[in-house]
Amino acid sequence: MKKLIYILPLILLLGCVKDEMFEIIEPESKIDIFEVQSSVVNDGDTFNVNLDLEGEYKLSLVDEFTGITYTNEVFDGKVGVNTLSIYTKSLPKGSYKLIIKDNDDKPIKQTTIKL
Repeated sequence: MKKLIYILPLILLLGCVKDEMFEIIEPESKIDIFEVQSSVVNDGDTFNVNLDLEGEYKLSLVDEFTGITYTNEVFDGKVGVNTLSIYTKSLPKGSYKLIIKDNDDKPIKQTTIKL
């Protein structure tokens, strides 16, 4: 019984150590969405686009199978990494082509996204 009196405080002392909580922080990705063949996106996601020239660009979202264009969003691009957001709440699930076009409507970059 005396041994239990000496061991019990030791067990309580070791058992009452503060738990360490680790927070997982995802590094912000600087990968251009157009460098991969296809991506899965959700409503409100942001993505990066690397551009070589400054100017006005058009971001088009086209249904991959029917060819229906859902959006032609114009944005001012700068040289380097541009961060854009995509809102897909009103679109049906499926596969789409995400296309960057210049002022002459010539496709510069293209990738496939899935909703």
